Amino acid sequence: MRTVFLLFFLLLTSLPPAIARPNILFLLVDDLRHDTFGFAGHKICRTPHLDRLAAESHVFKNAFVTTAICMVSRASIFTGQYEARHKVHDFRTEFTESAWSNSYPQLLKTAGYHTGFIGKYGVGNKMTEARKTFDFWRGFAGQGRFLDPKRPNNQHLTALQGDQSLEFLRTVPEDKPWCLSVSFKAVHCQDGAKRQFPPDARDENMFSGVTIPAAPLSAPAIFQSLHEPLKTSESRRRWEIRFSPKLFQETVKDYYRLLFGVDREIGRMREALNKHGMAKNTVIIFTSDHGFYLG
Repeated sequence: MRTVFLLFFLLLTSLPPAIARPNILFLLVDDLRHDTFGFAGHKICRTPHLDRLAAESHVFKNAFVTTAICMVSRASIFTGQYEARHKVHDFRTEFTESAWSNSYPQLLKTAGYHTGFIGKYGVGNKMTEARKTFDFWRGFAGQGRFLDPKRPNNQHLTALQGDQSLEFLRTVPEDKPWCLSVSFKAVHCQDGAKRQFPPDARDENMFSGVTIPAAPLSAPAIFQSLHEPLKTSESRRRWEIRFSPKLFQETVKDYYRLLFGVDREIGRMREALNKHGMAKNTVIIFTSDHGFYLG
């Protein structure tokens, strides 16, 4: 499945040897369709901060996920290994100590990096090895909830993750390079909820008056031509609760609203990097665990 991969860096080879090891800000979005950006030519989505990042970055337009399943892909991202090697193939399987020892967080930790993790972990529920590695831990098991009345002012999860990222950047030691991994729940759905992609309240009115074009292959005749088992599959059930003619417009708009929320928090992070004088020595990587058909 196709995804997008952005790599932003300055000419680090020109930096003095004492600061030659760059900081790393790794941004992972969930279920992100590869072309839902202004820089990709999308006519409706609003992603000003990602557009700016793309203009300053190397954009890998032919990036593909070998196994487009959440936990499998995340395990591959952590380790750089195919599923056949890391052996994480269901939601319950944890990393073994041996497998985690070759993960990028552990390798950076061993190399002297200050490490942080925020958001959806996605590989098992105990997170035993990960908790040992990260100096700053704001991770959670499972899917998490976009909206939770237990949070002050029912703060949206994406905004909370932005606040946590700024907390990390304020408190990093000055004598070490750092790696912060921010794993957004957005733009994944909220399984089991009536509203599958609930956005930040600030973004409720975005795209009002806009009509989303129908998906190219959504015509009923195309569905009727499919192999019979596909017509009653789990994918079809999910289509009915998200992308049926009655729900399509608001569902897709909510998806775009969630992405706008992610974009806003990335803008805040970049502003903080500049404020703390770290922007020139920080590599920013932006990608997704896999893509999404979106209807």
